[in-house]
Amino acid sequence: MPQLTIEDIARLAGVSRSTVSRVLNSHPSVRPAVRDRVQEVITSHGYTPQAAARQLVTQRTRSIGLILPDNVYNLFGNPIFALMSQGVSQVCAQQGYTSLLFMGRQDMNEQDMFKMLRGREFDGVVLISSNTNDTCAAFLKESGIPYTRIGHEPGQDDLRYVDVDNVEAARIGVKHLISLGHRHIAMLKGLARDTCTSDRYQGYKEALEEAGIPLDPELVGDGDWSTASGYELTKRFLQLERPPTALFSSNDMMVAGVIRAVHEQGRRVPEDLAIVGFDDLPQTTMIFPDLTTIRQPCVELGIRAAEMLIEQLEHDTKETKPMHVILPTTLVIRESCGFKRRSAVS
Repeated sequence: MPQLTIEDIARLAGVSRSTVSRVLNSHPSVRPAVRDRVQEVITSHGYTPQAAARQLVTQRTRSIGLILPDNVYNLFGNPIFALMSQGVSQVCAQQGYTSLLFMGRQDMNEQDMFKMLRGREFDGVVLISSNTNDTCAAFLKESGIPYTRIGHEPGQDDLRYVDVDNVEAARIGVKHLISLGHRHIAMLKGLARDTCTSDRYQGYKEALEEAGIPLDPELVGDGDWSTASGYELTKRFLQLERPPTALFSSNDMMVAGVIRAVHEQGRRVPEDLAIVGFDDLPQTTMIFPDLTTIRQPCVELGIRAAEMLIEQLEHDTKETKPMHVILPTTLVIRESCGFKRRSAVS
């Protein structure tokens, strides 16, 4: 089915091109009956959203859309997204762009995407990756809207993205616990739909395999990135006949719950449970003992994604030539893994 243009919509709805444009931009001057007629045409032609979206970006606005997964919790409850957003906003300010924030939803379809983005003119988009945003990515790609991703999805190597090597980072974190003598190591996973969850789990498994340690499914917990899930899963681990002596958490947020569960059981970190987290959030300075964790450069991820997008926009090209930037992570050794105390004793 051929893509419709704004002119096609105007002809089918019996209105002018400018009226269609006003409807697409949610302008209040359009009469309800006319608006309904235009929207009926838009809804009844499945390819219309992409065609109209192409026309919404024909003029430069010096604005960049930033799309976050799911809901407002990800911005205000999970510092990762706030830090990435900070990096994007920083580059936009330096380059004379403004940034517009959008929240995706897990159940979004093409029409939902069009409704969310219409009337919010921008030159391109930075998409913070999650399987939640697969619909967003497909819509942007088919609409011809330039975009870059923070994070990647399997099988989408034709895209432009910035990421860290989550498999290798997790492997290093777990190997550190193994080097301290631990062989009964639990893992807290994040949301199953997120690619970084499966990548970090893969790193955990690789570290165990390299050390000749069999994988114990009882020591793997399916969390959701929240403190509460870390708390509940750790309580379950500690009730096992043979509880773990160490734990690798897929993020730092869950660790706060881990430590609370350990203390409630009358146990101690790292004496009874050594811990390594992931992210190195500023908030982890409030965790006691000081958290050993994998540091990922959250602000820098936002910076590099915005720079990649703006470079494409400044060259005035719609090309989506693949570009993959992998930033380094760092194992930050503090108190929670027991390394410093063990070193002091020896």
